Amino acid sequence: MEVERVQRVVMSALLLTTATIFATGLSLLAGSSDRAGAEPGLLAIGGVVGLLAVAGVRVINGLRIVTPWLLVGLLPPLVIWYFVIHR
Repeated sequence: MEVERVQRVVMSALLLTTATIFATGLSLLAGSSDRAGAEPGLLAIGGVVGLLAVAGVRVINGLRIVTPWLLVGLLPPLVIWYFVIHR
């Protein structure tokens, strides 16, 4: 395996892991916030972080940025919204 390919895989994994943890944390904070208007704002920021993470992984790997795979970045806030806030 080429060294550059291994570097891209490692960078992609680090970026995606770090951003997913951050987006999930923001979304969980939205569920426990008492301030009015904080819930949709924090969920939106979590969604943007997820979208940027997926876009960053695609840039690192030299792929097209605009693709249906960007919707994967919205999973953390949507899952937290459904299980923590909506129920």
